[in-house]
Amino acid sequence: MVDVAIIGAGPAGASAAIELARAGRRVILLDKKQFPRTKVCGGCLSGPAAARLKLLLGPDREPPGVPGCQISFVIGSYRLTCDSAGATWMVPRADMDAALADAAAEAGADIRYGSAASIEKSERGWDVLLGTERIQADWVLVATGLSGLPAKMGIRNSATGSSMIAQQWIQPARSSLPSLGNVELHWLRGGYVGLATPHPSECCVALACDAPETSHESAYERLQRLNPDSSLWDVLPADAPRRYGARGTAGFPWVPNCLGDHNALLIGDAAGYAEPYSGEGIGQAMCSASCAAQAILTGGDVHAAYARLMQRFHGRIVRRTRWVRAVLRLPLVHYIASKRPVLPRQWLTSLVKRVHVTGTL
Repeated sequence: MVDVAIIGAGPAGASAAIELARAGRRVILLDKKQFPRTKVCGGCLSGPAAARLKLLLGPDREPPGVPGCQISFVIGSYRLTCDSAGATWMVPRADMDAALADAAAEAGADIRYGSAASIEKSERGWDVLLGTERIQADWVLVATGLSGLPAKMGIRNSATGSSMIAQQWIQPARSSLPSLGNVELHWLRGGYVGLATPHPSECCVALACDAPETSHESAYERLQRLNPDSSLWDVLPADAPRRYGARGTAGFPWVPNCLGDHNALLIGDAAGYAEPYSGEGIGQAMCSASCAAQAILTGGDVHAAYARLMQRFHGRIVRRTRWVRAVLRLPLVHYIASKRPVLPRQWLTSLVKRVHVTGTL
């Protein structure tokens, strides 16, 4: 018997484990993968997400990666660059996940890798099954992303949206790619490509696009077909997806019709996710983990407390992400940018800074 069992050791699961273990709770953290492991991720954190990462790791542990320098949005011939002044952070996902998991172990969490965990309903609520072992916990935190566990709990998506496919790889840095600490987001027809350089010799490339209804194209193939004249294909080797690639697919947005059931709570992507373009995905995950940890530590009606905290903090991140995404994917915006770069530069620079750097939108 433990106080809290957490399924999924990504940013949400590890963050919750750190907070709960530091508060003296008996925590077990489970993940089916061995760490470090590859995940589809853009390799950059917004200012609020970077601040939370540093808080979780503590003053004696230097976060992996490098401070962010500049954020550039590129639409056609239009380029908008914002100085992030070191508030954002560039970090390979595998390095960040390993650092958070190490911090959870140091805080006292029992971490187990390499075995897939599931859940099963019992008279007292949800138990965790790990092979032949049944783990009973006062609370179970489900941090498995957009997997089948929420559906097993009877939780479904309350939002309507379209499926997207994603692809990511790390390739050697070169002069034509962003310099160290810089990130570029290229908005294309049907999706976007993010380039982030968290290491002097490595650039993280992440692509996301609307999923084709019938074909089996990858994100790279689909975006290249829809945007054959983009200069991106000159700096992204055609064989890079095969050599370095990781893939993912999901429906966006994901808004669960409830945040938990009995003694189980959803955190991370499972608790609500808009779209991966903004660098807010990891911030959302860590925010939901903190909300769940605070609700458990406070006691009383944990579900009601968690819902209030999520509405106050997590909901604000999701709302600004959706709003900016809706503006940047308007066909009119792309048309104007491709013909004449007359979009309001000062206003857009302020918007990018407030979304990605200060989180005050």
